[in-house]
Amino acid sequence: PKSTMATGLKTEELPKDRFALELEFVQSLASPAYLHFIATTTTSEGQSLLLDSRFKAFLRYLHETWTHPDYVRFIIYPSSLHFLELLINNDSFCRELGQVPFRNFAHQQQYYSWQRRFSELYGTGEVAKVEVANIEQPNAVAQE
Repeated sequence: PKSTMATGLKTEELPKDRFALELEFVQSLASPAYLHFIATTTTSEGQSLLLDSRFKAFLRYLHETWTHPDYVRFIIYPSSLHFLELLINNDSFCRELGQVPFRNFAHQQQYYSWQRRFSELYGTGEVAKVEVANIEQPNAVAQE
């Protein structure tokens, strides 16, 4: 650690791969299983890490940084930002994540969200079946 002249506080040099480390951590927040792990990890005072004021400050920093247009374009899992907002603003959500049934519920809801988004973007497959049926029908009429 080195000290800063202005404040006298100890600071640590930032890692050279900070961008990659932060991106990986933010995106890991898209996993309800990982959120459950963090919720069940406790500080030296016995408090859930998700309710620790220092960790909350770190989450606010991440939110401020990774929602900025220069950075958000690197996010592959947008649900990570949604969960990040919940972790910052909703202490009851943080407490519930420590419970396995809630973790499973969050995972299930995430799956349903992905399923709905997929069907909105790509359809449910029914349209493709209708088109195939229309293509096959004229051939069947031509053979008669």
